[in-house]
Amino acid sequence: MYKPENYTIEELAHPQIIKAIGEVNTWRRFDEDALFDLQTIRDKWFEIYGSGIYVNRLKLGIDSRGLRPPDDKDGGKYSTHKQGNTFDLDPVNGLHKQLYDFVIKFIKDGELIKLNTVEDFKYTKTWVHVGYMNTDERPLIIKP
Repeated sequence: MYKPENYTIEELAHPQIIKAIGEVNTWRRFDEDALFDLQTIRDKWFEIYGSGIYVNRLKLGIDSRGLRPPDDKDGGKYSTHKQGNTFDLDPVNGLHKQLYDFVIKFIKDGELIKLNTVEDFKYTKTWVHVGYMNTDERPLIIKP
């Protein structure tokens, strides 16, 4: 079971899921390749900008930017967040557009194993939505 070096389960999964099935079973709900890609993005971002990347920020009440429960009020009914392969990224240094462009380049250059989809930045200017969908487009740019 792969666990990314720079993220805890609380940073990646909604607390309702962890409470219901425990940490080990929550980790098992994630797509391993998506977690590996998340860590790759974070590592390369840190190398260039010296900054981390948030997913969930529980102290601010932000709990649905990673794995979401089936009945989560945030996002759509069929959100890929519920499949364990989608994350909303928030750079610690606040450089959202730069992170968006960074992720797009990673996808185009084939540097990610799984993640291939982003939401159009004009709709999500305070986070970068990155996930997986069954497509040959790299990247597939979607509207929320």
